[in-house]
Parts: sequence; C-alpha cells; structure tokens
Amino acid sequence: MDSAGRRTTLDGAARRRIYLFRHGSVDYMDSDGKVVPDTDSVDLNDKGRAQAVAMRDLFAGVQIDKALCSGLLRTRQTGETVLGVRDLPLETDSGFAEIRQLDGEYSGDYDVVADIAFSHWRAPDDEARFLGGERYSDFYLRIRTAIMGVLADSSWHSLAVFAHGGTNAAILGWVTGLELSAFGVLDQATCCLNVIDFDMDESGQILRKTVRAMNVTADDPVKGNRHSGDMETLAYWLLQRETGSQSL
Repeated sequence: MDSAGRRTTLDGAARRRIYLFRHGSVDYMDSDGKVVPDTDSVDLNDKGRAQAVAMRDLFAGVQIDKALCSGLLRTRQTGETVLGVRDLPLETDSGFAEIRQLDGEYSGDYDVVADIAFSHWRAPDDEARFLGGERYSDFYLRIRTAIMGVLADSSWHSLAVFAHGGTNAAILGWVTGLELSAFGVLDQATCCLNVIDFDMDESGQILRKTVRAMNVTADDPVKGNRHSGDMETLAYWLLQRETGSQSL
C-alpha cells in the first residue's frame, strides 16, 4: 500500500476496498409494544449509539476517501458517528436501501416461525418474498446493480458503505458466490463491519473478489451476547406478546 492508501496486487491490478457496515441497534417497537408505523423513520437507540461510538474508535486509524449511506436515518446516524472527525461528506445512495416488506406486515396471516424467524432461509425459492413484500431475488438483483454502479466509479480506492443487514447479505452473497443462500447463512449483527477487496484491471473489470473480514463488531467481538438473528428475535417477541409470556 502506498502513502495515499492505494493497494496494488502482485500482478499489477488495483486492489480497491469496501468497508461495509450495518447500522447500529434500533427499536422497531414503540413504548406500548407495537410495531412503529414507519420503520424507515426509526433512529438509533441508546445501544445503537454506543455501538457506533465503539466502532468509531475501532475504525479511527483506517484511511478512506469516500463514504456512502442508504439515506435512511439509522444509516446516516451510524455513518456520521463512525466517520468521526474525518473531513469527508457522507453521501447518499438509495440503491442500498433495505429489502421492502409489505405495508402492515404484522397484521397479516403469518406463521411466526416459518415466515418471520426463518424467512431468510427461503430466499433461494423463486417466489420467496420478505414478509409479503419484495421478492428476495428482485432485491438481490437491485443490490447487485447498486454495488456494480459503485465499483464503476473510479473516484475512490477505499470506500465506506453504511447500509442494512439484508443489503449486506446480498452484497456478500454476490462476493462469495452464495448468492441468495447468503440471506440465511451469513449473519449481520447491528453495527457490524465487513471488509471486501476487489482486484480490478485498467479497464475496470473485476478480476478477483476477496472477503477479508465479516460481521466484525466492536462491542461484542466473539458474539458472546448474540444467540439468534434479528428476525428470530422478533419472532420470539411476537410469540411473547401473543401468549403473554414474560420469558423466552
């Protein structure tokens, strides 16, 4: 790596890097235990803000020359905190927005276990949809188009992207070759970091894709406090509400 932070491979290709973050923790339920009407509007909760500060400290010495977020408040708040004192604008690319559920998804006739807790494992099915909304296959293509557009931009060498769990899974599915299976297989904790390198020739063609790190969290590095994914946790909460149980 040279003094400008640019990496070159042994065969002379440019090795460009994306630091891919998920936003910090948020609350999708209000104080009455009801799902908020507009989940796009939620901001970081106390835990999420603390996670972003911890990630800021971990990421402080990393050199980047461009930063993007999906535009939703939770990704912008996470990005602004993690970037810290860097004199770098946080740009918006709405192509990285999260997979869309059907409006009012929790009022529908859902199997809490199959349709919520483990819905991501059905992503490879042709017609599988996320909570009755966007098809996983359509979402995967949308995110692949967005990441290819970013890679076509030669103005950066090291890029930070602040996005969402589903968005990150789609990108990692494309990078690893897992494709739609990645939604179930690859966990993305809140405020996690993934590091991905792309070796590119002079014409901008991708020669190689390499995952250097995945699901790195500053607040819980060994995932000692993470025993289930977010959708399974939501399903537990919904079952509690239905039964009136006070414990899992």
